[in-house]
Amino acid sequence: MKTENLIPASWFYMNEKQKTKLNWHLYEYACKLFEHIEECRNILIEKWKSQQSDEQIAQFCAYFSKRTRQNVFSLMEDDEDGALPTEEYISDYYHANSEGENSAILEVTETAMIELLEVCRVCPTRCLDEINAHCDMFDRM
Repeated sequence: MKTENLIPASWFYMNEKQKTKLNWHLYEYACKLFEHIEECRNILIEKWKSQQSDEQIAQFCAYFSKRTRQNVFSLMEDDEDGALPTEEYISDYYHANSEGENSAILEVTETAMIELLEVCRVCPTRCLDEINAHCDMFDRM
């Protein structure tokens, strides 16, 4: 099943005003994170994935992505300390995870974020430069 089918873009806006480039970036990050989790072969991630359905993982990716909103603002302000998510984001969602599972998941989230940011540098949509601008890509979904 395609990531876009598991993580609908509509999870990232409630009304027309929220169809912004920032929310599109968060949607893209959720999709990228899902792909990285699916591809990850870390034994702790494999164990964690075996206890989750694809839908549950997709819901977590959407939650996690939305939780990184403040990190995006920190990135824009060149605040390196606030630019990356923390393990707290994961433990707030998955209370029963071990610290090792959360650390492994956090590594995957960082890898996915770094990879997406590399794409953002050359993307003509300029989501991170125009975060409050309307994003017509939501209308194409």
